[in-house]
Amino acid sequence: MSRFVVPYAGVSNELGADEVAAVTRALGQQTLSMGPLGRQFEDGFAEMLGARHAQATSSCTTALFLAAQTLRLEAGDEVITTPQTFWVTTWPLQARGCTIRFADIDPDSLNIDPASVAALITPRTKSIWVVHHGGRAVDMDPIMALAREHGLTVVEDCAHAPGATYKGRKVGTIGDIGCFSFHSLKNMTTGEGGAFVTNDDDIAGKARELGTIHTWGPLVDRQSDRIGPYGQPAYYRDPHVRSAFTKSYRDNRYLIGNNYRMSEVAAALGLAQLGKLDRLNKRRQEIARHLDDGLAGTPGITVQRERSEAPSIYHLYTIFYDEAVVGRSKDDFIKLLEQVEGIEIVLRYFPIHLLPEFRALGHEFGECPVAEQTYFERQVQLPIYTQLTDAQIGHLIGGVQRTVEALSGSRT
Repeated sequence: MSRFVVPYAGVSNELGADEVAAVTRALGQQTLSMGPLGRQFEDGFAEMLGARHAQATSSCTTALFLAAQTLRLEAGDEVITTPQTFWVTTWPLQARGCTIRFADIDPDSLNIDPASVAALITPRTKSIWVVHHGGRAVDMDPIMALAREHGLTVVEDCAHAPGATYKGRKVGTIGDIGCFSFHSLKNMTTGEGGAFVTNDDDIAGKARELGTIHTWGPLVDRQSDRIGPYGQPAYYRDPHVRSAFTKSYRDNRYLIGNNYRMSEVAAALGLAQLGKLDRLNKRRQEIARHLDDGLAGTPGITVQRERSEAPSIYHLYTIFYDEAVVGRSKDDFIKLLEQVEGIEIVLRYFPIHLLPEFRALGHEFGECPVAEQTYFERQVQLPIYTQLTDAQIGHLIGGVQRTVEALSGSRT
């Protein structure tokens, strides 16, 4: 049992009898891989988003790797992204040798700042990778305007934002590619899993091949349909042959795929969760409104501004702490929340350009001053998930208020 009155970590998304029944049915199938449930989940997820194509993957990470590969991002290509994210957003770019340039963030939404993006574009820039932080949509219109002006692709990391909208459009359908996470802690879950989403038919076709242990490249007809002395047999069962007798790769160039597939059991769980996503998101929004109302007027505490064009679905609930008002550091604030009030705090996210792997590439403190100052001095994430009880919500509000009062009364 947790020592916290309100734990933060280790709380899975809401599961129940529907999920148990769905998984049990899947286990009764003749196959647990590449069966009907995966395609049903893909179709349902695409329909929910209003997207042309959705491909279920084993994680958001693999969806992002698929995005980098399908867009043919190569060594030396510059990609602009945010430092306010889980580091895995950048791993596919590092793996392909891209030059990563970090734009700064908006201090309220914690999303990438389009003005900062504009200042980083060079002739080598190929793509912009945005992250809808905490379930709150990036301001996509200026991002897309920059992309069109400079001929850039846009990838949306939607790990926090399944079902979130921007000006009436679902996130993940605005850029060229959207990548989603269905990790156990996300707004909807398949246990582990993700999705690759696009409205581009060519990208979708390439991704389907590369994500299912195939190769991809332009094919041309062979002059002969024989391999050495052998012709293609009239009757055999060997799917590995594929087009070996009839096709060759143009200029002998092709891309190697990988196995990024989602299992049938995960897809079954996803189908059950997909039917509940709207309710789950609305419950998070309801909890956030209670917290906003309860914390209003607390000295030194500010909540994120809600934007009508991009309502948050609150994968994360962020408050901002003002040391100058309270009189003690953010570390002191968090320490009392945990040790006295029993409220577990996990900060999301350390500015990733300051991690050792990025410092090794020449990134340094001062590169993204808004992200740095916001993380080190201001931002705090409180626990939020659909299973929070009214008593726990009240404890969160009261705990923050009591902690501020205690710190204000003990100024040194």
